[in-house]
Amino acid sequence: MIAVPYKFEPELSDQEFMKLGQLSIRWSHIEYVLGMCLKRMLRLTDDEAIIVVFPLSLDQRLTRIRQLAESTPVCELAVRPLNELKLIMPAIQYVRNNVIHAFVTEDEFRLQSKQRTLTKAEVFSAEELTNYAAHVTVALRYALGFEFDTEGHSYTLPDRPVIPEFLQSNFPGLRSFR
Repeated sequence: MIAVPYKFEPELSDQEFMKLGQLSIRWSHIEYVLGMCLKRMLRLTDDEAIIVVFPLSLDQRLTRIRQLAESTPVCELAVRPLNELKLIMPAIQYVRNNVIHAFVTEDEFRLQSKQRTLTKAEVFSAEELTNYAAHVTVALRYALGFEFDTEGHSYTLPDRPVIPEFLQSNFPGLRSFR
């Protein structure tokens, strides 16, 4: 195998590499499920969604979901997940983008384009919020119903996690998120 020329790799343990991989996959699944929610809200077929929904960024998907929910009444089961997503997804995106697009140094993920840095500890402290966001997206998906069963279904959310202080500082709306 060809060796990698980057010097940061010895600074990340096998456990840290594994955790970053897990978080990356969870973030991808959250984005996918939100795409499926938008597909359902628009009543699109799979082929139509491939053209209309899945090329959209996560931010565009969230914006369209919010716009549709405001212009067309959604079932009562979808209200709480939608409200939770409005609060937590900017924080999830903040961490995700900082990790995925960062330059990695000894203990930091440095995102030059935004002039911001997160430590490994900060990134890993957001895992519970990421897991909670995954549950919230599944709750929304269930609430919207399915093609074969259009009636919405409830999904019991876990308790809200403690929000890491660095996210509360950057997203003041999360301070009351308890």
